[in-house]
Amino acid sequence: FVDEAWIGANFTPPEERTAAQSATLGYSDALVEELKAADLIVIGAPVYNFSVPAALKAWIDQISRAKLTFEYTPDGPVGLLEGKTALIAAASGGVPIGSEADFATGYLRHVLGFIGIADVHIVAADQQMIDAEKAAARAQSGLESVVAQVAATFRAAA
Repeated sequence: FVDEAWIGANFTPPEERTAAQSATLGYSDALVEELKAADLIVIGAPVYNFSVPAALKAWIDQISRAKLTFEYTPDGPVGLLEGKTALIAAASGGVPIGSEADFATGYLRHVLGFIGIADVHIVAADQQMIDAEKAAARAQSGLESVVAQVAATFRAAA
């Protein structure tokens, strides 16, 4: 999780960081490099109490880095990870994905857009506690549709 040492290291210019500060940011740097290298990002996102789990929020905090994944300009922030596709597999017990009570997928779409990833697809495995079989069937159908769309996009780009 981001803490005071992480903040201090992150806001120290790279050329001025101590070895300890560089080590503090090592995990974050590795996660950012993974994102930069990826064409497709797949995120499994259970909806916990209307939002994302703490571990997913911690990942977001580690990869949301000024000058690495976004930058501030006179016209506002600009994401630096353009040209990537994200697939979010969102699961819930009762909250319908995309509803007013679903704060998770809108938040994830916003964060990804903030860092430059605008091509975001959501597959919903929602309302599993209401009817698990229907939820699984909807998710399977949604996944097949999204995979076909994403595959077509990658074939066209190749």
